[in-house]
Amino acid sequence: MPVYLQDIPLSEAVDRFEKALEAAGLGGILGEESLELTENLIGRVTARAVWARISSPHYHAAAMDGFALRAEDIAGAMPTSPVTLAVGTQAVYVDTGDPLPLWANTVVPIENVEALDPFGQVTPENRHPHSIRLRAALPPWSHVRPMGEDIVATQLVLPAGHVLRPVDLGAVAAAGHDHIVVSRKPRVAILPTGTELIPIGQPIESGRIIEYNSLVLAAQVNQWGGEAIRYPITPDEYPLIRTRVQEAAEQSDL
Repeated sequence: MPVYLQDIPLSEAVDRFEKALEAAGLGGILGEESLELTENLIGRVTARAVWARISSPHYHAAAMDGFALRAEDIAGAMPTSPVTLAVGTQAVYVDTGDPLPLWANTVVPIENVEALDPFGQVTPENRHPHSIRLRAALPPWSHVRPMGEDIVATQLVLPAGHVLRPVDLGAVAAAGHDHIVVSRKPRVAILPTGTELIPIGQPIESGRIIEYNSLVLAAQVNQWGGEAIRYPITPDEYPLIRTRVQEAAEQSDL
């Protein structure tokens, strides 16, 4: 009688395992949980598709510090034929990220503007001048982040079954979510057995072996997205092993 069971190819073993899961009704996710959107979600798997609730940006935003204005008002501006606009009625100062006035459609960077005082002289008050002089034209929507440039409301942000990365968390937040529904982590029981084993950190002696396999396996389970449950070392006593296995089976998925 052979000591070991007959070996089978890995692909066949995986196929048998997957079919057994399907037969037991465990072929899908183990459950869902809605969790707060934090950096701790890295590596978790989305249980449902994530759809954008809002656009990003959700308004037409300045992409540069400068002056918001109508591109039509500076269409003829040239170095030899500059155009002067009144601040407050024809141009408004904006910082990066500020919303554009409803009547504006472009932003001239502040470094391309000549700030003027009430007498038409250049002034260092480049953020609050009386008027501005421009020597170049710009097409509409220059230096503007239009509404929905990154994300449009109702669009798909992440599909179900997606492993979350740092950039995904930012996209989900930008789309208006503060929670995300993820699959429950599979609970994996790890039960080291052997009368000769001793825990890490205990004094060693001849015939005793430091038990570290459960540490390695638990780390792999956690790395692969599971939740490892490490049981204490169980001596080679059948009744005790049976009790521990029954306990692990009740509390774990694997």
